[in-house]
Amino acid sequence: MKRAALFVLPSVLACAAAVGPAAARTTASCPDLNAPNELVLVGGTPQTAQLDTPFAQPFAVALANTNSCPVTSQTAGTAITFIAPSSGASGTFASSGSSTATVGADATGSASAPQFTANGISGYYAVVATSAYGTVTFALANTAGGLPFTITPTAPASSSAVAGARYAEPLSVTVRDANGNPVGGAAVTFAFVPGGSGASASFDGGAPQVTVRADASGVATSPRFSANDIPGRFFAAASVDGIVEPIEFSLDNLPGKSSTLDGLLPVKQTAVVGTSFARRLAVRLRDGNGRPVPGATVTFSIGGAAGSASASFADGGAQATATTDARGVARSPRVAANTVAGAFSVTATAPGVQSALFAFRNRPAAVSSVAAGAGSGESTAVGARFPIRIAVTVTDRYGNLVRGATVTFTAPRGGATGRFGRRRIVRVRTDADGVAVAPAFVAGGEPGGYVVRAGVGRHAAAFALFNEPRG
Repeated sequence: MKRAALFVLPSVLACAAAVGPAAARTTASCPDLNAPNELVLVGGTPQTAQLDTPFAQPFAVALANTNSCPVTSQTAGTAITFIAPSSGASGTFASSGSSTATVGADATGSASAPQFTANGISGYYAVVATSAYGTVTFALANTAGGLPFTITPTAPASSSAVAGARYAEPLSVTVRDANGNPVGGAAVTFAFVPGGSGASASFDGGAPQVTVRADASGVATSPRFSANDIPGRFFAAASVDGIVEPIEFSLDNLPGKSSTLDGLLPVKQTAVVGTSFARRLAVRLRDGNGRPVPGATVTFSIGGAAGSASASFADGGAQATATTDARGVARSPRVAANTVAGAFSVTATAPGVQSALFAFRNRPAAVSSVAAGAGSGESTAVGARFPIRIAVTVTDRYGNLVRGATVTFTAPRGGATGRFGRRRIVRVRTDADGVAVAPAFVAGGEPGGYVVRAGVGRHAAAFALFNEPRG
Protein backbone atom coordinates (compact mmCIF):
# COMPACT_ATOMS: atom_id res chain seq x y z
CA MET A 1 0.00 0.00 0.00
CA LYS A 2 1.06 3.57 -0.70
CA ARG A 3 0.96 6.01 2.15
CA ALA A 4 -2.35 7.91 2.23
CA ALA A 5 -2.12 11.66 1.51
CA LEU A 6 -4.36 14.56 0.52
CA PHE A 7 -3.47 17.01 -2.22
CA VAL A 8 -5.03 20.27 -3.40
CA LEU A 9 -4.21 22.45 -6.39
CA PRO A 10 -2.71 25.88 -5.65
CA SER A 11 -5.64 27.50 -7.49
CA VAL A 12 -8.10 25.86 -5.09
CA LEU A 13 -6.16 27.12 -2.06
CA ALA A 14 -6.15 30.59 -3.56
CA CYS A 15 -9.92 30.50 -3.97
CA ALA A 16 -10.37 29.32 -0.41
CA ALA A 17 -8.26 32.20 0.89
CA ALA A 18 -10.20 34.72 -1.19
CA VAL A 19 -13.46 34.15 0.67
CA GLY A 20 -12.00 35.18 4.07
CA PRO A 21 -12.39 38.57 5.75
CA ALA A 22 -9.18 39.84 4.12
CA ALA A 23 -11.00 39.89 0.76
CA ALA A 24 -13.87 42.02 2.07
CA ARG A 25 -14.56 45.27 0.27
CA THR A 26 -13.78 48.55 2.01
CA THR A 27 -15.42 50.90 -0.50
CA ALA A 28 -18.17 53.42 0.15
CA SER A 29 -20.68 50.94 -1.37
CA CYS A 30 -20.66 48.88 1.86
CA PRO A 31 -23.40 49.50 4.45
CA ASP A 32 -22.54 51.12 7.77
CA LEU A 33 -24.10 48.23 9.66
CA ASN A 34 -23.15 44.90 8.13
CA ALA A 35 -24.01 41.75 10.09
CA PRO A 36 -22.54 38.31 9.32
CA ASN A 37 -24.66 35.82 7.41
CA GLU A 38 -22.14 33.04 6.66
CA LEU A 39 -19.23 31.07 8.14
CA VAL A 40 -16.15 30.74 5.92
CA LEU A 41 -12.95 28.66 5.97
CA VAL A 42 -9.72 30.50 6.71
CA GLY A 43 -7.16 27.70 7.12
CA GLY A 44 -6.42 24.16 8.24
CA THR A 45 -7.81 22.11 5.35
CA PRO A 46 -6.85 19.73 3.85
CA GLN A 47 -4.37 18.17 6.29
CA THR A 48 -2.72 14.85 7.10
CA ALA A 49 -1.19 13.79 10.43
CA GLN A 50 0.44 10.61 11.69
CA LEU A 51 -1.52 8.47 14.12
CA ASP A 52 -1.65 9.87 17.67
CA THR A 53 0.06 13.13 16.70
CA PRO A 54 -1.32 16.71 16.52
CA PHE A 55 -2.26 18.29 13.21
CA ALA A 56 0.20 21.00 12.25
CA GLN A 57 -2.29 23.75 11.33
CA PRO A 58 -5.18 25.00 13.48
CA PHE A 59 -8.73 24.81 12.12
CA ALA A 60 -9.54 28.47 11.41
CA VAL A 61 -12.87 30.03 10.42
CA ALA A 62 -14.40 33.51 10.28
CA LEU A 63 -17.82 35.12 10.29
CA ALA A 64 -18.45 37.02 7.06
CA ASN A 65 -21.19 38.47 4.85
CA THR A 66 -21.89 37.27 1.31
CA ASN A 67 -21.79 40.90 0.13
CA SER A 68 -17.98 40.78 0.65
CA CYS A 69 -18.11 43.89 2.85
CA PRO A 70 -16.47 44.00 6.28
CA VAL A 71 -18.61 42.79 9.16
CA THR A 72 -19.32 45.74 11.45
CA SER A 73 -21.81 44.28 13.92
CA GLN A 74 -20.82 42.74 17.24
CA THR A 75 -19.35 39.24 16.70
CA ALA A 76 -17.23 38.69 19.79
CA GLY A 77 -18.28 35.58 21.68
CA THR A 78 -20.36 34.08 18.86
CA ALA A 79 -20.31 30.32 19.51
CA ILE A 80 -18.65 28.09 16.92
CA THR A 81 -18.62 24.33 17.52
CA PHE A 82 -16.08 22.01 15.91
CA ILE A 83 -17.31 18.40 15.58
CA ALA A 84 -15.13 15.37 14.64
CA PRO A 85 -16.45 11.82 14.06
CA SER A 86 -17.24 9.94 17.26
CA SER A 87 -15.83 6.65 15.91
CA GLY A 88 -13.37 5.34 13.33
CA ALA A 89 -10.64 7.64 12.03
CA SER A 90 -10.95 10.86 14.05
CA GLY A 91 -9.22 12.77 16.83
CA THR A 92 -9.65 14.81 20.01
CA PHE A 93 -9.48 18.49 20.88
CA ALA A 94 -7.04 19.53 23.59
CA SER A 95 -9.54 21.71 25.44
CA SER A 96 -12.21 19.04 25.86
CA GLY A 97 -10.39 15.75 25.45
CA SER A 98 -13.25 14.68 23.19
CA SER A 99 -14.28 14.87 19.54
CA THR A 100 -16.09 18.21 19.99
CA ALA A 101 -15.04 21.69 21.10
CA THR A 102 -16.81 25.04 21.22
CA VAL A 103 -15.04 28.40 21.02
CA GLY A 104 -16.19 32.02 20.79
CA ALA A 105 -15.33 34.29 17.88
CA ASP A 106 -13.11 37.29 18.61
CA ALA A 107 -13.99 40.92 17.87
CA THR A 108 -13.08 40.47 14.20
CA GLY A 109 -15.28 37.41 13.82
CA SER A 110 -12.34 35.01 13.61
CA ALA A 111 -12.04 31.76 15.56
CA SER A 112 -9.64 28.80 15.73
CA ALA A 113 -10.27 25.36 17.19
CA PRO A 114 -8.08 24.09 20.07
CA GLN A 115 -5.19 21.81 19.08
CA PHE A 116 -6.55 18.67 17.40
CA THR A 117 -4.71 15.33 17.72
CA ALA A 118 -5.27 12.33 15.42
CA ASN A 119 -6.40 9.10 17.08
CA GLY A 120 -4.88 5.68 16.41
CA ILE A 121 -7.09 4.75 13.43
CA SER A 122 -5.95 5.60 9.89
CA GLY A 123 -8.31 6.93 7.24
CA TYR A 124 -9.99 10.00 5.72
CA TYR A 125 -12.70 11.98 7.52
CA ALA A 126 -14.18 15.45 8.00
CA VAL A 127 -14.38 17.85 10.93
CA VAL A 128 -17.40 20.16 10.77
CA ALA A 129 -17.46 23.71 12.16
CA THR A 130 -20.99 24.98 12.78
CA SER A 131 -22.47 28.27 13.99
CA ALA A 132 -25.65 30.27 13.79
CA TYR A 133 -24.39 31.52 10.43
CA GLY A 134 -23.71 28.22 8.70
CA THR A 135 -21.38 25.26 8.50
CA VAL A 136 -17.98 24.55 6.90
CA THR A 137 -15.98 21.32 6.58
CA PHE A 138 -12.29 20.48 7.11
CA ALA A 139 -10.91 17.54 5.06
CA LEU A 140 -8.50 15.44 7.18
CA ALA A 141 -6.60 12.16 7.09
CA ASN A 142 -4.84 10.07 9.74
CA THR A 143 -1.94 8.05 8.39
CA ALA A 144 0.22 5.29 9.82
CA GLY A 145 2.91 6.15 7.28
CA GLY A 146 6.32 6.62 8.87
CA LEU A 147 5.41 4.96 12.19
CA PRO A 148 7.12 1.65 13.03
CA PHE A 149 4.70 -1.27 12.77
CA THR A 150 6.71 -4.38 11.99
CA ILE A 151 10.32 -5.44 12.50
CA THR A 152 11.77 -8.39 10.57
CA PRO A 153 15.26 -9.90 10.50
CA THR A 154 17.44 -9.25 7.44
CA ALA A 155 20.35 -11.31 8.78
CA PRO A 156 20.30 -15.06 9.63
CA ALA A 157 18.14 -15.73 12.69
CA SER A 158 20.84 -18.02 14.11
CA SER A 159 24.63 -18.07 13.95
CA SER A 160 27.63 -19.29 15.91
CA ALA A 161 31.27 -18.52 16.62
CA VAL A 162 34.07 -20.10 18.62
CA ALA A 163 34.12 -18.82 22.20
CA GLY A 164 36.32 -15.70 22.35
CA ALA A 165 36.14 -15.15 18.57
CA ARG A 166 34.25 -12.68 16.43
CA TYR A 167 30.89 -13.54 14.85
CA ALA A 168 30.94 -13.54 11.07
CA GLU A 169 28.25 -10.94 10.51
CA PRO A 170 26.38 -8.26 12.46
CA LEU A 171 22.72 -8.34 13.46
CA SER A 172 20.32 -6.66 11.03
CA VAL A 173 16.57 -5.93 10.88
CA THR A 174 14.13 -4.05 8.64
CA VAL A 175 11.52 -1.70 10.11
CA ARG A 176 8.33 -0.98 8.14
CA ASP A 177 5.19 1.03 8.79
CA ALA A 178 1.59 -0.29 8.59
CA ASN A 179 1.57 0.41 4.84
CA GLY A 180 4.66 -1.75 4.28
CA ASN A 181 6.92 1.24 3.60
CA PRO A 182 10.41 1.34 5.18
CA VAL A 183 10.74 3.60 8.23
CA GLY A 184 14.02 5.46 7.80
CA GLY A 185 15.50 6.84 11.01
CA ALA A 186 13.70 4.38 13.32
CA ALA A 187 15.74 3.75 16.49
CA VAL A 188 16.50 0.03 16.85
CA THR A 189 18.06 -1.28 20.07
CA PHE A 190 20.18 -4.43 19.87
CA ALA A 191 20.94 -6.15 23.20
CA PHE A 192 22.51 -9.47 24.24
CA VAL A 193 20.68 -11.69 26.74
CA PRO A 194 23.20 -14.09 28.39
CA GLY A 195 22.45 -17.81 28.51
CA GLY A 196 22.27 -19.92 31.66
CA SER A 197 25.93 -20.90 31.34
CA GLY A 198 26.97 -17.25 31.15
CA ALA A 199 27.62 -17.40 27.41
CA SER A 200 27.16 -13.96 25.81
CA ALA A 201 28.84 -11.44 23.53
CA SER A 202 29.66 -7.76 23.27
CA PHE A 203 29.67 -5.25 20.47
CA ASP A 204 32.86 -3.60 19.26
CA GLY A 205 33.85 -1.27 22.07
CA GLY A 206 32.63 -3.66 24.77
CA ALA A 207 28.98 -2.60 25.13
CA PRO A 208 26.27 -5.30 25.57
CA GLN A 209 23.64 -2.98 24.05
CA VAL A 210 23.59 -0.42 21.25
CA THR A 211 20.95 1.71 19.50
CA VAL A 212 21.18 2.17 15.74
CA ARG A 213 19.11 4.33 13.37
CA ALA A 214 17.57 2.62 10.34
CA ASP A 215 18.72 3.83 6.92
CA ALA A 216 16.43 5.07 4.14
CA SER A 217 15.52 1.44 3.31
CA GLY A 218 14.38 0.86 6.90
CA VAL A 219 17.38 -1.39 7.56
CA ALA A 220 19.27 -1.11 10.86
CA THR A 221 22.52 -3.03 11.24
CA SER A 222 24.39 -3.47 14.52
CA PRO A 223 28.15 -3.05 14.92
CA ARG A 224 30.22 -6.23 14.67
CA PHE A 225 30.38 -8.29 17.87
CA SER A 226 32.47 -10.98 19.52
CA ALA A 227 31.68 -14.00 21.73
CA ASN A 228 32.86 -14.05 25.33
CA ASP A 229 35.04 -16.92 26.55
CA ILE A 230 32.13 -19.09 27.77
CA PRO A 231 30.68 -21.74 25.40
CA GLY A 232 26.90 -22.04 25.25
CA ARG A 233 23.71 -20.74 23.69
CA PHE A 234 22.17 -17.30 24.25
CA PHE A 235 20.24 -14.80 22.19
CA ALA A 236 20.21 -11.17 21.07
CA ALA A 237 17.05 -9.03 20.91
CA ALA A 238 16.26 -6.21 18.48
CA SER A 239 13.48 -3.88 19.61
CA VAL A 240 11.78 -0.66 18.46
CA ASP A 241 9.58 1.64 20.57
CA GLY A 242 5.94 1.11 19.65
CA ILE A 243 6.40 -2.55 18.62
CA VAL A 244 5.52 -4.94 21.44
CA GLU A 245 7.38 -8.07 20.29
CA PRO A 246 11.15 -7.78 19.76
CA ILE A 247 13.04 -9.89 17.22
CA GLU A 248 15.32 -12.57 18.66
CA PHE A 249 18.53 -13.94 17.15
CA SER A 250 19.75 -17.31 18.40
CA LEU A 251 23.51 -17.30 19.03
CA ASP A 252 25.93 -20.06 20.03
CA ASN A 253 29.46 -19.75 21.40
CA LEU A 254 31.15 -22.97 20.24
CA PRO A 255 33.83 -24.65 22.37
CA GLY A 256 37.44 -24.89 21.24
CA LYS A 257 38.83 -24.75 17.76
CA SER A 258 36.18 -25.38 15.11
CA SER A 259 35.91 -25.93 11.41
CA THR A 260 35.69 -22.88 9.18
CA LEU A 261 33.56 -22.17 6.14
CA ASP A 262 35.00 -19.43 3.95
CA GLY A 263 33.37 -17.74 0.98
CA LEU A 264 35.53 -17.76 -2.15
CA LEU A 265 35.76 -14.69 -4.33
CA PRO A 266 33.73 -12.90 -5.43
CA VAL A 267 31.73 -12.57 -2.22
CA LYS A 268 29.97 -9.51 -3.68
CA GLN A 269 28.11 -9.59 -6.99
CA THR A 270 25.63 -7.44 -8.90
CA ALA A 271 23.28 -8.23 -11.77
CA VAL A 272 20.55 -6.41 -13.67
CA VAL A 273 17.06 -7.38 -12.47
CA GLY A 274 15.68 -10.38 -14.32
CA THR A 275 19.14 -11.68 -15.37
CA SER A 276 21.61 -14.22 -13.96
CA PHE A 277 24.60 -13.37 -11.79
CA ALA A 278 27.92 -13.98 -13.51
CA ARG A 279 29.44 -16.38 -10.97
CA ARG A 280 28.16 -19.25 -8.86
CA LEU A 281 28.67 -19.15 -5.11
CA ALA A 282 31.64 -21.11 -3.80
CA VAL A 283 32.87 -21.91 -0.28
CA ARG A 284 35.74 -23.89 1.21
CA LEU A 285 35.28 -25.99 4.37
CA ARG A 286 38.31 -26.67 6.57
CA ASP A 287 38.63 -28.49 9.87
CA GLY A 288 40.15 -27.00 13.02
CA ASN A 289 43.64 -27.74 11.71
CA GLY A 290 43.04 -26.02 8.38
CA ARG A 291 42.68 -29.20 6.30
CA PRO A 292 39.95 -29.44 3.61
CA VAL A 293 36.82 -31.40 4.56
CA PRO A 294 35.49 -33.44 1.57
CA GLY A 295 32.00 -34.96 1.35
CA ALA A 296 30.29 -32.43 3.68
CA THR A 297 26.88 -30.95 2.85
CA VAL A 298 26.73 -27.17 2.45
CA THR A 299 23.38 -25.36 2.29
CA PHE A 300 23.09 -22.11 0.33
CA SER A 301 20.13 -19.87 1.32
CA ILE A 302 19.03 -16.73 -0.49
CA GLY A 303 17.64 -13.92 1.68
CA GLY A 304 15.05 -11.29 0.84
CA ALA A 305 11.42 -11.09 1.96
CA ALA A 306 8.49 -11.53 -0.41
CA GLY A 307 8.17 -8.50 -2.66
CA SER A 308 11.73 -7.31 -2.00
CA ALA A 309 15.03 -7.73 -3.81
CA SER A 310 16.05 -11.39 -3.97
CA ALA A 311 17.00 -14.16 -6.39
CA SER A 312 16.49 -17.85 -7.02
CA PHE A 313 18.56 -20.88 -7.97
CA ALA A 314 18.18 -22.70 -11.27
CA ASP A 315 15.21 -24.75 -10.01
CA GLY A 316 13.37 -21.61 -8.90
CA GLY A 317 13.94 -22.20 -5.18
CA ALA A 318 15.62 -20.01 -2.58
CA GLN A 319 17.71 -22.83 -1.12
CA ALA A 320 20.13 -25.37 -2.60
CA THR A 321 22.65 -27.89 -1.27
CA ALA A 322 26.04 -29.00 -2.56
CA THR A 323 28.73 -31.45 -1.43
CA THR A 324 32.33 -30.39 -0.84
CA ASP A 325 34.92 -31.91 -3.20
CA ALA A 326 38.42 -33.19 -2.36
CA ARG A 327 39.61 -29.63 -1.83
CA GLY A 328 36.73 -28.92 0.56
CA VAL A 329 35.04 -26.67 -2.03
CA ALA A 330 31.27 -26.62 -2.66
CA ARG A 331 29.60 -24.63 -5.44
CA SER A 332 25.98 -23.56 -5.72
CA PRO A 333 23.79 -23.71 -8.84
CA ARG A 334 23.46 -20.59 -10.97
CA VAL A 335 21.68 -17.65 -9.29
CA ALA A 336 19.15 -15.45 -11.13
CA ALA A 337 18.00 -12.03 -9.88
CA ASN A 338 14.30 -11.36 -9.45
CA THR A 339 12.70 -8.20 -10.84
CA VAL A 340 13.05 -6.04 -7.70
CA ALA A 341 16.12 -3.80 -7.38
CA GLY A 342 18.03 -3.71 -4.10
CA ALA A 343 20.52 -5.53 -1.89
CA PHE A 344 20.16 -8.90 -0.20
CA SER A 345 22.40 -11.60 1.19
CA VAL A 346 23.06 -15.28 0.55
CA THR A 347 24.41 -17.48 3.33
CA ALA A 348 26.26 -20.75 3.17
CA THR A 349 26.03 -23.04 6.19
CA ALA A 350 27.37 -26.42 7.26
CA PRO A 351 26.65 -28.34 10.48
CA GLY A 352 28.56 -26.96 13.47
CA VAL A 353 30.31 -24.27 11.44
CA GLN A 354 29.99 -20.52 11.36
CA SER A 355 28.14 -19.43 8.21
CA ALA A 356 29.68 -17.63 5.24
CA LEU A 357 27.95 -14.56 3.87
CA PHE A 358 27.68 -13.26 0.31
CA ALA A 359 26.42 -9.75 -0.58
CA PHE A 360 24.27 -9.51 -3.70
CA ARG A 361 22.62 -6.53 -5.35
CA ASN A 362 20.00 -6.36 -8.11
CA ARG A 363 20.51 -3.28 -10.30
CA PRO A 364 17.56 -1.57 -12.05
CA ALA A 365 17.14 -2.28 -15.75
CA ALA A 366 17.28 0.41 -18.42
CA VAL A 367 15.01 3.43 -18.05
CA SER A 368 11.49 2.61 -19.21
CA SER A 369 9.34 5.35 -17.73
CA VAL A 370 9.65 9.02 -16.82
CA ALA A 371 6.64 10.03 -14.74
CA ALA A 372 5.70 13.64 -14.05
CA GLY A 373 5.49 14.51 -10.37
CA ALA A 374 4.99 17.91 -8.80
CA GLY A 375 4.71 21.01 -10.92
CA SER A 376 2.40 20.18 -13.82
CA GLY A 377 -0.54 22.54 -14.28
CA GLU A 378 1.08 25.48 -12.45
CA SER A 379 0.64 29.10 -13.35
CA THR A 380 2.32 32.30 -12.24
CA ALA A 381 2.69 35.90 -13.36
CA VAL A 382 5.17 36.73 -16.11
CA GLY A 383 8.64 37.23 -14.63
CA ALA A 384 7.72 35.39 -11.43
CA ARG A 385 9.04 32.10 -10.08
CA PHE A 386 6.70 29.09 -10.25
CA PRO A 387 5.87 28.02 -6.66
CA ILE A 388 6.46 24.28 -7.14
CA ARG A 389 9.66 22.94 -8.67
CA ILE A 390 9.26 20.52 -11.57
CA ALA A 391 10.12 16.92 -10.66
CA VAL A 392 9.98 13.48 -12.30
CA THR A 393 10.35 9.89 -11.13
CA VAL A 394 12.37 7.53 -13.34
CA THR A 395 11.73 3.77 -13.29
CA ASP A 396 12.67 0.69 -15.27
CA ARG A 397 10.16 -1.68 -16.89
CA TYR A 398 9.62 -3.49 -13.60
CA GLY A 399 8.84 -0.33 -11.69
CA ASN A 400 12.24 -0.10 -9.97
CA LEU A 401 13.45 3.40 -9.17
CA VAL A 402 16.50 4.25 -11.30
CA ARG A 403 19.25 6.15 -9.50
CA GLY A 404 21.80 8.28 -11.35
CA ALA A 405 19.81 8.67 -14.57
CA THR A 406 20.37 12.04 -16.30
CA VAL A 407 17.07 13.84 -16.88
CA THR A 408 17.04 16.70 -19.39
CA PHE A 409 14.53 19.49 -18.67
CA THR A 410 13.81 21.61 -21.75
CA ALA A 411 11.73 24.79 -21.98
CA PRO A 412 10.47 26.21 -25.33
CA ARG A 413 12.93 28.36 -27.23
CA GLY A 414 10.55 31.30 -27.89
CA GLY A 415 7.06 32.64 -27.30
CA ALA A 416 5.49 31.91 -23.94
CA THR A 417 8.27 30.14 -22.06
CA GLY A 418 10.53 30.42 -19.01
CA ARG A 419 14.02 29.74 -17.78
CA PHE A 420 15.81 27.68 -15.14
CA GLY A 421 17.78 30.63 -13.84
CA ARG A 422 19.47 31.80 -17.07
CA ARG A 423 19.21 28.49 -18.88
CA ARG A 424 16.52 27.04 -21.10
CA ILE A 425 17.86 23.47 -20.75
CA VAL A 426 19.17 21.85 -17.56
CA ARG A 427 20.26 18.33 -16.73
CA VAL A 428 19.70 16.72 -13.32
CA ARG A 429 20.63 13.24 -12.06
CA THR A 430 18.01 11.18 -10.23
CA ASP A 431 18.58 10.58 -6.51
CA ALA A 432 18.32 7.30 -4.57
CA ASP A 433 14.51 7.46 -4.89
CA GLY A 434 14.68 7.80 -8.68
CA VAL A 435 13.58 11.44 -8.45
CA ALA A 436 15.09 14.36 -10.35
CA VAL A 437 14.04 17.85 -9.25
CA ALA A 438 14.73 20.71 -11.64
CA PRO A 439 16.06 24.07 -10.41
CA ALA A 440 13.51 26.81 -9.74
CA PHE A 441 11.71 27.81 -12.95
CA VAL A 442 10.89 31.48 -13.72
CA ALA A 443 8.16 32.54 -16.16
CA GLY A 444 9.30 34.57 -19.17
CA GLY A 445 7.91 37.94 -20.20
CA GLU A 446 5.25 36.66 -22.62
CA PRO A 447 1.88 35.43 -21.29
CA GLY A 448 0.46 32.11 -22.44
CA GLY A 449 0.58 28.37 -22.00
CA TYR A 450 3.42 26.05 -22.96
CA VAL A 451 5.03 22.71 -22.18
CA VAL A 452 8.32 21.92 -20.45
CA ARG A 453 9.71 18.49 -21.40
CA ALA A 454 11.63 16.23 -18.99
CA GLY A 455 13.24 13.27 -20.71
CA VAL A 456 15.72 10.42 -20.49
CA GLY A 457 16.50 9.23 -24.00
CA ARG A 458 13.22 8.47 -25.78
CA HIS A 459 11.23 8.44 -22.55
CA ALA A 460 9.77 11.75 -21.43
CA ALA A 461 7.15 13.52 -19.34
CA ALA A 462 5.54 16.88 -20.09
CA PHE A 463 4.61 19.71 -17.73
CA ALA A 464 1.88 22.13 -18.81
CA LEU A 465 2.67 25.63 -17.49
CA PHE A 466 0.99 29.02 -17.92
CA ASN A 467 2.42 32.54 -17.71
CA GLU A 468 -0.30 34.90 -16.48
CA PRO A 469 -0.34 38.57 -17.53
CA ARG A 470 0.60 41.06 -14.83
CA GLY A 471 -2.14 43.04 -13.16
